[in-house]
Amino acid sequence: MIPKYILNVFDLGYLGVENDFHEQKSYIPNRNKKNQELLQEEVIEHNKNHFRKRIVIEHVICRLKKYRIMSDIFRNK
Repeated sequence: MIPKYILNVFDLGYLGVENDFHEQKSYIPNRNKKNQELLQEEVIEHNKNHFRKRIVIEHVICRLKKYRIMSDIFRNK
């Protein structure tokens, strides 16, 4: 279980996570409604900040996979 003070950063693929886990803090970008655009500057700025944080997370996941850090067995004693 993740501690309650940790902020979880999600992308738009996890839109229902706030409904499923009420006690967890989550940070999800705002999205366009059908046939509408995001016009408010605060919303656009919020999404930019979110994507800046998210790209760092995606790069770390890529490096973990690239160097097989999580899948290989550590054989050094």
